[in-house]
Parts: sequence; C-alpha cells; structure tokens
Amino acid sequence: MQEYEPTLKQLFKYLPEPRNFFEEGFIRLSQPIVLNDPFEASFCSKSLDDLASNFDEPMAQDPVYGEISFSKYVELRMNNIGVISLSENKEHLLMWAHYANEHKGIAAGISYFPNGESIFNNLFRETSAISFAWDESFSPFDGIPRPVSYRKGLRYRNDKFDYDYSSISAEGADRILFEVFMQKSDEWIYEQEHRVILRLEQADRVIVEDINQIKNERVRNSIISSVHSIKDVSSNSYIINLFEITDAAVRLSFSIELAKLSLNPNTIYLMRLNPSSINNCLLGLSSNLTKSEVQGYYSCSVGYLDIWKAEKNTDYYSLEFKQI
Repeated sequence: MQEYEPTLKQLFKYLPEPRNFFEEGFIRLSQPIVLNDPFEASFCSKSLDDLASNFDEPMAQDPVYGEISFSKYVELRMNNIGVISLSENKEHLLMWAHYANEHKGIAAGISYFPNGESIFNNLFRETSAISFAWDESFSPFDGIPRPVSYRKGLRYRNDKFDYDYSSISAEGADRILFEVFMQKSDEWIYEQEHRVILRLEQADRVIVEDINQIKNERVRNSIISSVHSIKDVSSNSYIINLFEITDAAVRLSFSIELAKLSLNPNTIYLMRLNPSSINNCLLGLSSNLTKSEVQGYYSCSVGYLDIWKAEKNTDYYSLEFKQI
C-alpha cells in the first residue's frame, strides 16, 4: 500500500506591525470582549438543550458551578476562551486594509500539519482543575488550527444532529464551548478563517494593566514577588511570563486568577509559537519595513524566514509578492 506524506498547510496572520512576533514568537490570544464580531459564540440555547437531552449525561459538570445545563456552561465559561484567527488567503485586499493597517503592516506565515502537533512551543495542557475532559487526548484545546464553518443560522439551530457526539461523555462540556467559537455568519466567509481555540489559562504570557485587579491576595503577592514577573516602573502593570514557570501547580494557580481578568480589554494574553511554525513574512504594499527589521532571532532560530514584498498587479486589482 502506498504511504502518503502528511501535507503541510500554510496560513497567515495579518498584523498592523510585527511587534515581537519574529523576535520572540508571541501572538495574541484574544478574549471574546476584544473580538470584532458581536455574534461571537452565539448559539441557539433551546436547540442545544434539545441536543443535550440525547446525551448519556445531559448535564454539564463544572468545577465551580457543579451540575448545570450545557447552554449555561457556555454562558458562564465563554470569557475563559481565547481565539487566534488566521487566514488561508494572503492576498485579500480588504483584510490587508482592515487588519494590516491599510497595507502598511504585514502578514506572518504560519505552517502546520493538520493532524500533527500544536503550533505552540510547549503548550500548557489544562488539568482537571479547569476541565472535565477525561484526559488531554479528548480535549479540543490542543493548539491545532481548524477551519471555521460559515452558516446563516446560529449554531445548533439547524445543524444539531450534523455532528458526532458519541464521545461527549469523555470530551465533556468543553467540546460545546470549543465549537460555538468555530462557527460564524456566512457574511464572513471571504476571510477563509482558521482558528486556534484555547483556554486563557493556557496563555504563555499575560500583560496586566493593574496588578491590583487580581482579587486573590495570596496569588497577587506571589505574582508580584515572582522572578517571572516584570513590573513597568511607570505604572502598576506587569508582564507575567507563565511559560518560564516549570512548577505546573504554581503556573496553574497564576493562570486561573489571570484568566478572570478577561473582561478588561486591556488585559493581553499571548501564546508563544514554535519557531518552526513561523516560515514567512509578507510586507504590505505600503509598508516601510525593511528585511532586517523583521528577521527576528526567534523566528530564524531553527531555519530560514522567507520575506516577501507586496506589489500591485499591472492588469488586475490584486497583489503579487516578490521575494526580497
């Protein structure tokens, strides 16, 4: 029998500026309050309740709220979710205008194997403290991009029996929490979006506007005194490098409290990509960035970073890219 090599997939992240993407590998994990679609995670609760009535265990289990309906679980836990949006399309004029600072920014190329490993460097896998999946093999928060589905109706409204829920007892309510973020209105289909959905507790770095927003005094003091925290001397903000913490229990105690700050849009959650996943940088048509400005140490640490510059096609309203 002929063996097939896994196919490497290419996606792109539109950015207004490189920030520390190439130098350190960080990409924002956006909480719901900062997403630009007011219909994010919208679903038909009545249809979900009808669907759940067919499950072996029709109620969700939550470590804080106990036994609740699946729709209630999503309502209570949706702000613990973070989204990374990527696109198949590197040439879309509207996305260059909207997400890449009117063509002055960049599109960063991210490659991955669909059935392979996470695109992140040492992804922190959630534990039983924040998830009721049997183990991480059943968890959807695995760091692998997946294509968004586009429909006219809300999730579960017309498609509640279109998917296989035979493993829902092992997957737990996080299966539902994950998939409500994977469907959008068909008005967005032009974006050809792929998403990585994670829990905010998995973030590698968190930037906190005001450390006093952390209500748990013990954890707050531990974060302040931690060698993995960096204070901004001009304010009360902190950068907490969770990826540096080797003690899983300490990291989890920090991350649980930091995830509670997600309703503040100025709280920034970041993930650190595996350097082998970063393989391209496309400079926008109106970008003044140079090749040397985007050749970051981290992205080049395991290979070569291809850099391209957008140019106008002379016959059509489209872009071409020339390697520099």
